[in-house]
Amino acid sequence: MANSKNNSAKNANSSFSPAVIVTICLAVAILAGVIVWSVFAKQAKSLDNKIAMEVGETSVSGLEYQFYYKNEIANFQNQYSSYLSAFGVDFNKNLNEQTYLDGSTTWADYFSEIAQSALVENTLLYNEAIANGYELSSEEKEALNNEIDSLDKAVSQLGYGVDFYLEAVYGKGITANKYKELLEKSTIVSKYVNNKVASYEYTDDECENYYNENKNSFDTATLRSYVFNYTVPTDVAEGDESYKDEARNSANAMLEAITDEASFETYLNDNVLTEEEKSSLKENYSLTENISYNAVSTEIADWIFDDARVEGDKVVIEANNAFNVIYFISCGFEDYNLANIRHIFVEAEEVEHEHDADGNHVDSEEYDAAVDAAVEAAMNKANDIYNEWKSGDATAESFGALAVTYSADTSSASNNGIITGVTKDTFTIDDVTEWIFDSARAEGDCDIVESEYGAHIIYFESEGDSYKTVIVKNTLASNEYSEYISGLKENAEIVLNEEVIDIITK
Repeated sequence: MANSKNNSAKNANSSFSPAVIVTICLAVAILAGVIVWSVFAKQAKSLDNKIAMEVGETSVSGLEYQFYYKNEIANFQNQYSSYLSAFGVDFNKNLNEQTYLDGSTTWADYFSEIAQSALVENTLLYNEAIANGYELSSEEKEALNNEIDSLDKAVSQLGYGVDFYLEAVYGKGITANKYKELLEKSTIVSKYVNNKVASYEYTDDECENYYNENKNSFDTATLRSYVFNYTVPTDVAEGDESYKDEARNSANAMLEAITDEASFETYLNDNVLTEEEKSSLKENYSLTENISYNAVSTEIADWIFDDARVEGDKVVIEANNAFNVIYFISCGFEDYNLANIRHIFVEAEEVEHEHDADGNHVDSEEYDAAVDAAVEAAMNKANDIYNEWKSGDATAESFGALAVTYSADTSSASNNGIITGVTKDTFTIDDVTEWIFDSARAEGDCDIVESEYGAHIIYFESEGDSYKTVIVKNTLASNEYSEYISGLKENAEIVLNEEVIDIITK
């Protein structure tokens, strides 16, 4: 699918997601990495009746603070599990005795500060939600109960009780009941924020004006470039810049010689690159596509993103101890209408990988044949599903019913296969993207697209909004939401109980 066989496609309409919702880490796979916390958890005092911080007139219990603190640690361990050692932190030792990367604080303080920020936002938002009459629906309550039940079943298969698991991850006192309570609060916050952001409205004119005033935040450029570096001597005399001459002269000679993209490549191959570099560099190595303003130095960005720039412009710019030869191709925003589709993913059966002594995946004729057979089997099953649809009502609704039954893309299957606001980046499978955004595509079109992951049955439901309009609206909504949350914080007095916090983070 989008990034791997088990990943579902991203929904472009949900791309704006304010970072205020508690991230609940339910992955049982991290249990081994965090089980050490059970040792510390057993030493912790009861925090149920202790106040860790005051957010305005709301008291935050030590237990809730502990949950947020341990949650940040668990998320960090899960996210960076493959290279934790690179951070120089040992979670088997006291975090209060380990200096954070910047050298000015400890790892315990680092996680505590993140937890405090999340607690302040979520507490303020929860109060706003309750004041506006928000509560969980019966369906949402059932979904939370199912989530707890799923967690219970998952950890029980490993021989643990759910309370033991939760206390191991989040500290003593975080039982299933307490976890559910905190999860309910975060769900209400999420519901309130989503509705808050959805209520923001902007006209097309407002979007277009904002885009025109902030083009550098949205546009991307395509260009060719090559860098002639120079080294600044340690003993250079004041005012002496002769050490730049070789790089400067080389850059200017290239600038004079190039007339188009082809000559750019030819000049490098004939006059600059060594044979070793030619063999190691990828094809079109000098081409950079979709580069943003902030991705390069200000000197270079200001030239590239100048409104007067036209295709074929070229320049040498000195920046970052180098002379940069740049050939401009284009700059702007690729606008198109998003797509609304229904999708049934038939996953190819996974084939066991062969590995060499270093653990690297090894392709073989047998492996390739097995993969091809798995994809073919997925395609055959997809054809059966497609024919079942064609022999029935062959409507969007009947397609959705089949998605619920057959699709391995669980996130869209639960919504009758619907994926709205599909962008050209939603799927990382070129053939799928090309089918969806074919200029001849019409409502009601349906076909099967093969990929290395299996088969994709796609029903084209309709065109969506302008991609540029959606991106600009999301930006405006993000700005408006940021102002809203900043206003809440400005009016709230925050008081920390360092004694209780020390108990939690020790």
